This record gives sequence, C-alpha cells and structure tokens, in this order.
Amino acid sequence: MTEFMNLNSLHLNYLGPLLKWRVMDLESLRRECFRIPKYHNFYRVIRSLEKRKVLEGYRDPFSRKKFVYLSSLGEAQLSIRENSNALSRETLIHDIKVSEIVRALLDSGLIENAELEHQIHDKRTSRNDFEITPDAVLYYEKDGKKIKVALELELTRKNNQRITEKARQYLYNSFYQNVIYIFPQKELMKKYQEVMLNKLGDDVFKRLHFFYHPELTFKPYKFDAIMGEIEKNEMSLKDFLGPGK
Repeated sequence: MTEFMNLNSLHLNYLGPLLKWRVMDLESLRRECFRIPKYHNFYRVIRSLEKRKVLEGYRDPFSRKKFVYLSSLGEAQLSIRENSNALSRETLIHDIKVSEIVRALLDSGLIENAELEHQIHDKRTSRNDFEITPDAVLYYEKDGKKIKVALELELTRKNNQRITEKARQYLYNSFYQNVIYIFPQKELMKKYQEVMLNKLGDDVFKRLHFFYHPELTFKPYKFDAIMGEIEKNEMSLKDFLGPGK
C-alpha cells in the first residue's frame, strides 16, 4: 500500500513548478517558487522530499547540476490525472533538454506560452485531435499572426519508417503552422533530412525546420547557438522565431 506524505503549503510551493515542467535543476526550480526561498532552506526541504520518496534526483555528469522530478508517489499525490505517469529514467535526458529549451525560449521572450507533452495529453478531449503528440507546443506572434509550432527533440536515430510517418503527418495536416526539429549533431540532422527528402520530396522543407547544437547533451550550451538551415541559409533558432523583417 502506498504511504502518502502529508504535504504542507511549503512543500506545495516548492513542488508546484514540477507539475508543468516535469524536471528542473534546483536553481531553476527555486526561482520558479512563489517568493523565492533562501537556498539553504530550499535545499533542506528538497532533500527531505527525496528521502520520503516524493522526489527523485539526477546529477548531470557534465554540468554537475542536480535535477529533481516527481516520483510515482509524488505524481500520485499531486497530479490532477487519475492515472498519472512519473518520468522514466530511460527518457530523462531527453525530458531535461526539452524542459530547458522551452524555458529558455520563454525567458528570452521569443514565445508567449508553451505546453509540454503531458499537458497536451491532458487537454485532449476527442479522437479527432491530431494523432501525433510533439515534445512541446510553442505559441507566439509574428508579423501580427498567432502561430502554433510543434517542437521535436531528436537525440538518437529512429528507424526510417518512424521518421517518415511522423513527418508525413506533420506535413499534410495544418494543425501546426510549423514544426521545429532540434538535434545534438549536424550529422544526425542531415540524416533525418535525407530520409524525409527521399520519401516525401522537397515539400518537407516548407513547414519542417531543422536545427542543431553540438553541445546540447554533454555540457552547458548557449541557447543563442542553436543553428539551422532555412531555405539553404544558415539561421539561428533565435532569429527564426524572432520578429519578422
């Protein structure tokens, strides 16, 4: 039988941001709290929540940052969903990077709002909704138009059929105006482009856009340095999302 911990208002303040962002480094989580707590007090409470199995932790071997996320017990106590799912260790690095990228976009002012995968699932009310669930959806305005963009972070190579089928659904459905793919290596980005181009033709580059950053997964990286190729011209993700010319 699951033994719930009695959570008080202080606990809820510290844990609340994880319901949206799923996994965060300690300093980012602290700054998301209402009335930012002193680090020593914050860390002491976080450690107690880890010991009580409400939180689980992970230390990045490259940045040395400590990340925390809700355990199965924590999800059961805090989630509004009846059958909530805790993060998986197998996808933890991927989920950390998605959370970091989206928060960086919000902090930079390039987007107005965003939803991560679990929030998109929560909003679905019918089978008529778009079949694919992206890693995140970005909302912003450009040239006076409201834009909704799907974000896909691809850290490893998928099989060709899976790559093509996902791209096909994005390409021939207007649910999202654009789709952004981000990769940790330029070579991996080129391989995805090659597979999609061979199966779907030049139309791929009309609404699917490809970016990469070689330091994305193994060391602190500069968000401004996420680069891509738009209409055969090199362009940063920042410039792509920025104000129209």
